[in-house]
Amino acid sequence: MAVGMKAVIDLGSNSVRLVVYQQGPHGTQHEVEDLKQTVRLSSHLTPKNKITDRGIALTVQVIHEFKRLCDAYGVTEVIGVATQAVRMAVNQAELLDRIRKETGIAFRVLSGAEEAYYGYLAVVNTVPLDEAVMVDVGGGSTEITYFRNRVMVQQISIPFGAVSLTRRFLRTDPPSQKDVNKLERAIRKQLDACEWLKGLRCPVVGVGGTARTIARIHQRRRHYPLGIIHGYEMWPTEVTAILDMLRSTPPEKRSEINGLSDDRADIIVAGAVMLDQVLQRVEASRLVISNKGLRDGILMEQILQHRGESVLSDMLGYSLENNLRRFQSSQRRSGHVWHLTQRLYAALVEQGWWTDDAEVWRWLRVAALLQDLGRAISIYNTSKHTFYLILQVSLFGISHRDRVLAAAIAAYKTSKRTQALLANYQEFLEEEDLLAISKAGVLLGLVRSLDRTGMGNVRDLHLIPAQGAWKLCLDVERPLGVELDASSKWLKKWRKVFQKEIRLEVNPHERAKDV
Repeated sequence: MAVGMKAVIDLGSNSVRLVVYQQGPHGTQHEVEDLKQTVRLSSHLTPKNKITDRGIALTVQVIHEFKRLCDAYGVTEVIGVATQAVRMAVNQAELLDRIRKETGIAFRVLSGAEEAYYGYLAVVNTVPLDEAVMVDVGGGSTEITYFRNRVMVQQISIPFGAVSLTRRFLRTDPPSQKDVNKLERAIRKQLDACEWLKGLRCPVVGVGGTARTIARIHQRRRHYPLGIIHGYEMWPTEVTAILDMLRSTPPEKRSEINGLSDDRADIIVAGAVMLDQVLQRVEASRLVISNKGLRDGILMEQILQHRGESVLSDMLGYSLENNLRRFQSSQRRSGHVWHLTQRLYAALVEQGWWTDDAEVWRWLRVAALLQDLGRAISIYNTSKHTFYLILQVSLFGISHRDRVLAAAIAAYKTSKRTQALLANYQEFLEEEDLLAISKAGVLLGLVRSLDRTGMGNVRDLHLIPAQGAWKLCLDVERPLGVELDASSKWLKKWRKVFQKEIRLEVNPHERAKDV
């Protein structure tokens, strides 16, 4: 896959969105720009489904601006896609021809099935669920898919979205109960065609502006300590409660709601009703928010083709690699630290010092591979920078709780300092977590000290019982110096946290192989 800058422009019914990605080798990528302009193209459709001259002019103007931004970034490929409003337009050829002539960008009109598929690709490769219903409430349509064992089983595109539902059913603002009832009946009628949705009792993944807005409102109201949306979870009853609050709030007050943007305040009620109805039909166990959608799915299709996979086999590993490349961290050193960390953790489990725990293993993996992330900011106070970055960067396949614990392990110095770092994140912690963080932090700290030079001098390690103290035998490539000095303070912390003493024994690698 070619290395360079790539962009996706999504011409939707409510807004036009641009995402610019920096493409790396092996399909790695990260976003460098995400821009939205609200055009409300579906509002520029006449009763006979013709886009007005005004609507065409506004759309072309926005895409022209996006094209100039792409040129400034040095984008080599722009992928343009259009959805429901353009699908419906009888003069779509006129619009797309004018865009192509004036900007040089050829747009592809996606079918409802294609739109649903790309949403599924985005979700199944970034949210760690084997089974879920994905619902993407757009401006002019709503895409719903159901996947099981990470394979798409069903999909449908409903020609109702937040903008079109508002225009058709909600004649006043706040809406009357009568209008809301009509809106709910219309949505239920559409959902009746999806017998497969009823009573699945699995998670629902919310994609798009409606779901993100409801999540932001919920986060602000409860003073959520993390500033990320992807992977955020809500109970369905909490969605209903926010919908009731939005319905009863006058428009002049609604725009004051923290988390609700001005350009969505007039359409959020209709979008929230659609989301609420899907949750009820599924009898959802919970709502999980994804900030990855159509645009990401389009790029993911290319990445999967390059990697020869139908879905990412290791979404966490993929996102960890993305971050290592983005922050120019040494993948060789990070990989070696993770190798030694796994070896030492496995030895502790084998000797009965620690219980084998998939959750701890996941925290250690993230912490070990991203332990040097903070150096991208400064070599001073690196651990604090690392802690902050792990809480903010794009990571797939882990929960928000996993992030917090992994960040604490990567930044570990002492239990007291860790408690101070975690003061604002108590809602993610359980009773025994501080001990687990301390043990994992000391383990990782010792391993990092054994590779202090970054040269991989310690090839392997073995934990062996010995009289008086356990031996940590190190198979080394060359004599150790800096590494032994760096490890001494961690051996003291090890004794305090594990209540066991270990001493290091250095074995030349060649002799270790002969044995």
